[in-house]
Amino acid sequence: MLRILLVTLAGLLPATVTAAAVPEPAQARPLSTLAPDRILVRFAPGTAAADAALVHQRLGGRPLKTIPGIDVTLVAVPAGSVPAMVAGYAANPNVQYAEPDYHRLLVIPNEEEGPTPAGGGNYFEEQWYLHNTGQAHSYVHRTPFGAELRTTWGTADADIDAPEAWDRLGDLLGQPTAAMPAVAVLDSGADCNTLELQGKCLHKEDVVQAAELWGCTDSTACDSLGHGTFVASEIGANTDNGEGIAGAGWNVGLGIFKACYQELVTDGLSYFFVGLCPVSASAEAITRAADLGYRVINMSYGSDMIDSAGVITPTDASNAECDAVEYAWNKGVVLVAGAGNNGDSEKMYPAACARDDGASLVMAVAATDHNDDRAAFSTHGDWVSLSAPGKDIIGILPDAHCGLPSGQDSCVDWWSGTSMASPLVAAGAALVWADLHARGMVTEVEGSAPLCGDIPCQQLVRARLEQGADKSGAKAQDLLGWTRHGRLNLAGALAAEITEPEPPDPGTDQPPQAIFGYSCRKLSCSFDASASTDDHGIDQYHWTFGDGTTLTTNQPLTGHDYGGAGSYPVTLVVEDTAGQASVPALATVSISTRGPGSSGGSTDGGGEGGGDSGGETNCPPAKAAKGKC
Repeated sequence: MLRILLVTLAGLLPATVTAAAVPEPAQARPLSTLAPDRILVRFAPGTAAADAALVHQRLGGRPLKTIPGIDVTLVAVPAGSVPAMVAGYAANPNVQYAEPDYHRLLVIPNEEEGPTPAGGGNYFEEQWYLHNTGQAHSYVHRTPFGAELRTTWGTADADIDAPEAWDRLGDLLGQPTAAMPAVAVLDSGADCNTLELQGKCLHKEDVVQAAELWGCTDSTACDSLGHGTFVASEIGANTDNGEGIAGAGWNVGLGIFKACYQELVTDGLSYFFVGLCPVSASAEAITRAADLGYRVINMSYGSDMIDSAGVITPTDASNAECDAVEYAWNKGVVLVAGAGNNGDSEKMYPAACARDDGASLVMAVAATDHNDDRAAFSTHGDWVSLSAPGKDIIGILPDAHCGLPSGQDSCVDWWSGTSMASPLVAAGAALVWADLHARGMVTEVEGSAPLCGDIPCQQLVRARLEQGADKSGAKAQDLLGWTRHGRLNLAGALAAEITEPEPPDPGTDQPPQAIFGYSCRKLSCSFDASASTDDHGIDQYHWTFGDGTTLTTNQPLTGHDYGGAGSYPVTLVVEDTAGQASVPALATVSISTRGPGSSGGSTDGGGEGGGDSGGETNCPPAKAAKGKC
């Protein structure tokens, strides 16, 4: 028998901000959009350790740790000095960037036999989003006197076709969890002893600082907030076990990374429990999960801060967080994140992290309801990859939230938000990975992302999820009106066949390809176009350096000095002996902005930007041509 917990939270958006009528505790902290005593610093490539130490000594910062993979240092600074210290570090020529350690926000909004609260025969019927027949299901109705469960009905087929997807995978789902790529859940931890997650947590790790483990000292990655357990259960709750609910990923394993924590904060008048996710912890968890070989990462948090009145304050994109996202993508990871709960089209991070050429690196997920309409709270827009059900979703909470003995029963509740939509897409990504492995399509490449034919597998997984999505809703809604690819359909993703373009006829002349790399030291940059190709041989290289100067030369190597810091769109057009010119390759050379130097190149004009701030950046053409920089 499931124990039901109705969280008495007011509304959808303020769901993690719970008014607490309690005396002021010693550990209450002022409500803030950033850590008051930490910043993130990335030194320019090639900076000697002694030079970095001298910068810290002069400015008074104390290095705490370096985030693996992206060489970003978490630095302790005096409380209240963050703006001044960021400015001080940024002004040093050895520093590529410095920024606050922003807080991301966790927004909370045949299984066990019934009767369910809505009168169903088993709790799978409560999961309308997996298989919607228009059946009765429960939702939480909030009143001035508290929360209560009520019954409602949706529209048949406003769901993600989970049973159909499970049928397609057949016997694969009955194999051990090792048969399916595990999903890294970056969240507030998880109660891995609860009945529905037993045997599913393959890895547990605390990434937040020890001082941020408020109310959570009894085990690694424990979850005092509940958000992480809920999200993990949507992905990997034990399925077809006669207990509780079904995880959309069926037999998928879980990696639990505690990147968020419960904090008691005050605005000077009231006290609130809030879920906070420091950017430093987010970035570190992303790189650690990538290095440990996870192929899917779920991030149900975003760049909003919310006060006691429900006023939302967006926080900025983080260089470090987006660097970590790009690092994971380049290692072959599919990254998924909630798009946000603002009801508008404003970009949220890390969901909106992109390469310097604008290419999306994260599958941003909006939320739908049981009729296939956009949930009113959901962020939307053409920057959002997919939608998925995210309103009135049933999930598992830590046993302690219902006062249950550990591991004997399940504590359930119904929550809403894009935090609930994102894990369904992450589960779908794991199923597609499993399908690719079962077909023998995955080739591991040492030091690089796995390949599926000639396509990086993470790119193929994402393409199948997006192309297999429903474009029209259960009521014939245009699902492309508020996301780029429509609403998640797991069966459609498994059925989607992404075909590669036919190879060119070897007897047909091909247009030249403009490919270049570059390296910069301070304001002086060297450009190398030797990787450009053409059937007849390249005759001329036409450079536009983005600062009003141009150069035409018959040599692939050239240099250019810039007059000051800034972002410069560099264009190369190559011309062959027959007079043909390619579509230009484009790169943005950014001085004193995010990221290492990189390059563009191809006949479709694809490319990546990069940056330098007094150090040295480098992206050789051979790597640039393959998008490795």
